[in-house]
Amino acid sequence: MFELIATILCSSSLFFIFRYFEKFKIDLFQAVVFNYFVCFISGSFVFGSIPSISKLIESNLLIWVIISGILFISLFVFLGISSQKNGMGITSVAVKMSLALSAISLLIINNESISIFKILGFLLAITGIVLIAFQKDKNSNNANYGILLYLFLGSAGLDLLLNIVQNHFLKNYPSSLFTAFGFLSAGFLGLIALVYLILTKKTKFQFKNILAGICLGVPNYFSIYFLVKSYSSTNFSDSTILAIMNIGVVALSAIFGIIFFKESTKNRKLIGLFAVVVAILCLTL
Repeated sequence: MFELIATILCSSSLFFIFRYFEKFKIDLFQAVVFNYFVCFISGSFVFGSIPSISKLIESNLLIWVIISGILFISLFVFLGISSQKNGMGITSVAVKMSLALSAISLLIINNESISIFKILGFLLAITGIVLIAFQKDKNSNNANYGILLYLFLGSAGLDLLLNIVQNHFLKNYPSSLFTAFGFLSAGFLGLIALVYLILTKKTKFQFKNILAGICLGVPNYFSIYFLVKSYSSTNFSDSTILAIMNIGVVALSAIFGIIFFKESTKNRKLIGLFAVVVAILCLTL
């Protein structure tokens, strides 16, 4: 249970960090690229030494590391594009609604038992997420649905990949190292793009973006690390863990926004918070 709570807290802390990026005029892409290397260093620290890539290759995990790295960096890029083109409201819903696809997929893949409480929990979770996350944006009427579809499918795909690797491919290979190498591959992909942008003078390097990447990288690494660990350390089914994590992050981020950033407390958001609390109760029964 500790791992599940930890991943919710770490993921929610990213909400604070991104909010302050805007305040200090941080280049988001540069910070995220540097954050991936900080994630790798964090994973090495957890493991206790610099990991050997040869052991990764011997474990037949390299292909999964590359795929996870591609998903990490591409989802971030499309998240930024969608936020600009479609607005944050509909983008947030597309990402969080991937919960439905990934949870249903895990139910089928793992042949999990289905109860009335689990069905009710999933329905309340989806309802609560929509009520909390959605807000009408000026760009919503001209949304680019191709980007939204990629965010929806890609986010669900990343959740499934981490779960499948944990349950079927890691074996004796430490989960801390798999997560670290996944971030490292994303970092190298992002670095290639960043060098190109700097050489073509489309962006300018600033040291403060490295500091921002450090602040982002530590909780970002542990948000994934604890999620992967929770699949093997809790008594909940994998789909339940994924659902609780998603709705926990949405709910906690909304509460933080209300308390610390004075965000609106519309009835819709309050009803959504109530729905996700009941959803968690249903899923943990």
